[in-house]
Amino acid sequence: MKDFFKEIKKGMVYQKLLDYGLFSEKLTPIFTSRQFGQWVRKKGINTYKSRSFSTIRYRLTRNNNAPRIIEIPHPIAYFRLCEEIKDNWSELIQKFGEIDDYAERSMVIPKPSNLNKRLVSMMSYDKRDDEKFLILDKSAGKKYLVHADIANCYPSIYSHSVSWALVGHQEAKDNSDDKTKWYNKFDFAIRSMQRNETVGIAIGPDTSSLISELILSRVDKELEKYEYIRFIDDYRCYVKSQEDADEFVRKLSKELERYHLRLNPKKTKIIELPTPIDADWVRSLREYSTKFLKKKKFSADDVNTLSEFIDLSIRLSKEHPSDSPLRYSVKILASKRFMDEKSLTFVLMYLSRICFIYPYFIDVLDDLLKRNKKRIKGDIVEILKKEVNTLTKEHIKYSRSDVALWGLTIALKHDIELDDFEAYSDQLIADRDCLPTFMCYRYAKKKGFKTDKYFNLIDQLIKEKLEEDWWLYIYELYRDKSTKPQLKKIQYKDFYEELRKGKVSFVK
Repeated sequence: MKDFFKEIKKGMVYQKLLDYGLFSEKLTPIFTSRQFGQWVRKKGINTYKSRSFSTIRYRLTRNNNAPRIIEIPHPIAYFRLCEEIKDNWSELIQKFGEIDDYAERSMVIPKPSNLNKRLVSMMSYDKRDDEKFLILDKSAGKKYLVHADIANCYPSIYSHSVSWALVGHQEAKDNSDDKTKWYNKFDFAIRSMQRNETVGIAIGPDTSSLISELILSRVDKELEKYEYIRFIDDYRCYVKSQEDADEFVRKLSKELERYHLRLNPKKTKIIELPTPIDADWVRSLREYSTKFLKKKKFSADDVNTLSEFIDLSIRLSKEHPSDSPLRYSVKILASKRFMDEKSLTFVLMYLSRICFIYPYFIDVLDDLLKRNKKRIKGDIVEILKKEVNTLTKEHIKYSRSDVALWGLTIALKHDIELDDFEAYSDQLIADRDCLPTFMCYRYAKKKGFKTDKYFNLIDQLIKEKLEEDWWLYIYELYRDKSTKPQLKKIQYKDFYEELRKGKVSFVK
């Protein structure tokens, strides 16, 4: 395994983290760090070296409609951590690569060949085709499956525990005050992305995936004798007896506690084998899609078939509320082309009705529109206008950032008029929801509306000490109109000016 990681050179790691890893994969259809990465690798950042920074917070809706907070680090702090990773990559890969079967144990690992060019990619996991064989291999001669999950993994990670993972508990603690030690510099870089807090790392950037893997690969080392698959913080271990199952849970819990992590008791289960490799709902949808959705193009004659497929996904979602049958089925539909107005209208209207109640797949709805953009005209634009307005009005009262952001993005792409836009944008400003408010600014600018309130907001953000929490908004407005009086007193103006001169934008 060490040889595998030696192929991932530090320059490649540095480039991938900076160019593709700043934003969560959920946001990369809208935002990008590629221009920043290309610029900063040439110019570097030599200011604000001792500062710690806040992050932009964004609420992602889960399939149970509960919010999940993802974060976007400030680019200065993110660059600092990427520098530490590059400078110490040879030390880091020693810890990743200590277990010979690491790639058959951890399902999401740093790789040079990921589909979307990221160093760590959920999308590439979705395409992994050897998982079933790994499960069969690990379950040979076993009678029980242990399913265990770390409670609040990323929000619980203790920054000092990274040093423990890198050099051992004793050495790290003996030298905890020595700021010249490389692992303490690494610790500081982690904390500087998170307001100097020692507990919690951001969900979203690829640096966090590396940090969690550093710690959990050390746990893997202590559990080497067990046969399991780990999907980030989710363990599936195959054992011969109930006693072995209990022992694995105790051992896993003990090793996690050494790094200040703990198991989620509600998600820890011991299940008798055999058990299906795929969940029932996955199998049901695949069976249907194999029979009826083999073809890539659909017309009015296929409306009943499409209806049956969506009906099935709704029924499966009700039977399996903790899983994502709806998102899975919408991703299948988003890969298809609809050749006439009737078939596309039916799918859009039906999915919109579901999205009104369960909005967690709204980003995939955008994929469907993108694939069928030639059909988005005439009456379909009017239908889309009605659906987008209905969705955005409903979900603003729940402060759902993703619905607001994607609703505005779809409106911008397809030139849709948003009802009561000024009142809607005022509410997003009052809610202090950064990314949707920024998209309101872009919408207002495209439509020729007044944009004074978006610049006036910057004065208020300065008073509320929220500049770092809104760095992308402030920078992109500064990039547009750097001479506005509200921008004279912003923090990091010198840094933003360098970015502006370098023609860096974080928006696709």
